[in-house]
Amino acid sequence: MISTTLLISILGALSAITVSVIGAWYANRNNIVLQTRKLKEDHYISYVEALHDLVANNQGKDVIKTYVFARDQLLIIASEEVIEKILLYEEGAVGSPGDVNDTLLTEIIKSIRRDLKIEDKNSPKIFFKTYIKPK
Repeated sequence: MISTTLLISILGALSAITVSVIGAWYANRNNIVLQTRKLKEDHYISYVEALHDLVANNQGKDVIKTYVFARDQLLIIASEEVIEKILLYEEGAVGSPGDVNDTLLTEIIKSIRRDLKIEDKNSPKIFFKTYIKPK
C-alpha cells in the first residue's frame, strides 16, 4: 500500500506537469496569434501603400506590379471579407466617379480594421489625397 505522503507527492507532481503543459500550450497559441496579427498588419500596410501609389500615380508597370504583388500576398493571409472587398473595389472603382471609389475604399479599410479586431463606431468616408507638385 502506498503511503499518503507518497500519494500526495505523486499527485502534486502530476498536477504541476499538467499545469506546465497547459501553460506552454496557451503561450504557444498566443504567440502564434500575435505573429499572425503582425504578419497581417505588415501585409495590410504594404497593400494600402501600393494602392495609394496606384491611385496617385497610375502610370508605369512598376506601380501596377507592386500593387498586384501586395494584393496577391493578401490572398493568403487576409480574411475572406477583406478579399471580397478588394475584389469589389477592383471591379467597381476603375473608371467610376470619385464618390464610388471612396465608398469602396472605405469598405476595404473597415474590413481590414475588423480583421485586425480594431473596433470602429463611426468611421468617416476614406479617400486618398494625391500630392500635386506646385508649378
